[in-house]
Amino acid sequence: MKAEANAVARQYAEAVLDIAYKANSGAADGIYNDIKLVNSAFTAEPDLGLVIGHPSVPSEEKRKILVSLFQPRVQELTLRLLELLLDKRRIYIMPALEAEFHALLNVRKNVVSASLTSADKLSENAVADIKARLTEHLGSSLELDVKVDPTLLGGVVLKLGDQVIDGSLKGKLANIEKILMSV
Repeated sequence: MKAEANAVARQYAEAVLDIAYKANSGAADGIYNDIKLVNSAFTAEPDLGLVIGHPSVPSEEKRKILVSLFQPRVQELTLRLLELLLDKRRIYIMPALEAEFHALLNVRKNVVSASLTSADKLSENAVADIKARLTEHLGSSLELDVKVDPTLLGGVVLKLGDQVIDGSLKGKLANIEKILMSV
């Protein structure tokens, strides 16, 4: 079901992104922020999701709720997207739609997403240096998500798309264990 939701979300994300770029290339960033806002509202108020997803609540009531909550805070295109998802009973794909829209927006803007996890908090200079080196190596802009995971024991793990570069002490110990177990 999750793969199906992602595929459907990708189609909606592509369509909305195309419309946003035709209107104004800067509108796409606003749409992305709107989608994040809607998702955070659903996360902050789980009852909202229950009401919007409940089959016994009339569609017109659901529409009124969505419009009253989001009309003053989101762009018209985002509101139309919410209404369309409501009509098609696909409002549940909003989290997947956010992820797909973000990925497609990054492709359009030539931005690569990466995740850097370290055992200890890295200094801003160290993060800036890593980001600069990766940007130079990739030849495109970089969106770097920095996390701390004390279980790594030391070093860093870089995830760039589907590629993982494990420079952590935990990873090196696991490799040594694998070599020793194969003997």
